[in-house]
Amino acid sequence: MPAVLLVLAVVCVGVWLLLGAPMPGAPEPAAPTWGDPSSGRPATGQPGQGEAARPADAFELVVDHVYDGDTIRATVLSPNDVVPTTDPVRVRLIGIDTPEGTPTVECWADEARAHLSELLPDGSRVWAAVDRDPQDRYGRYLFYLWTDDGVFVNHELVASGDAVAIRVAPNDAHIDLLRAAQRQAERDGLGQWGAC
Repeated sequence: MPAVLLVLAVVCVGVWLLLGAPMPGAPEPAAPTWGDPSSGRPATGQPGQGEAARPADAFELVVDHVYDGDTIRATVLSPNDVVPTTDPVRVRLIGIDTPEGTPTVECWADEARAHLSELLPDGSRVWAAVDRDPQDRYGRYLFYLWTDDGVFVNHELVASGDAVAIRVAPNDAHIDLLRAAQRQAERDGLGQWGAC
């Protein structure tokens, strides 16, 4: 019987290692670092290592307006199962939260909005993908966004210290990546972590 348990334990550890899971008690891997730390922001245009790639089923939108650091208005190019209209829709970025600009301007709200406006200027194309729930109770569409050149916008805002990672189940496919980016931004004192 002890031999069977030993073999079972060896097989479990082998499967654990084969799947790439961390061993219990092992330190958590650091968030991907990329860009120029002296600038206070990661470089745009090139995704960081380990960053979520744009999914094959992502669809294009045209940015109409950036409301704040985590909400935009955009128009879908071709109606689809998620957005069945070409009327402008309000889009809330999944998994992040930025300081509020109204009714009172919170610390780093203007900088977060400005950074999102740099990433997604009016008239630019952006790629959107849903998680599980495509809309919230306010009728806003809930998306992960990627720039035309592949930058995962939700991640970029957290990695630069403009946003915090938040989990709003069931839309949490990238929460581990976003939380790791936040921890790195906090350690580096980026954005609101160094100013607020």
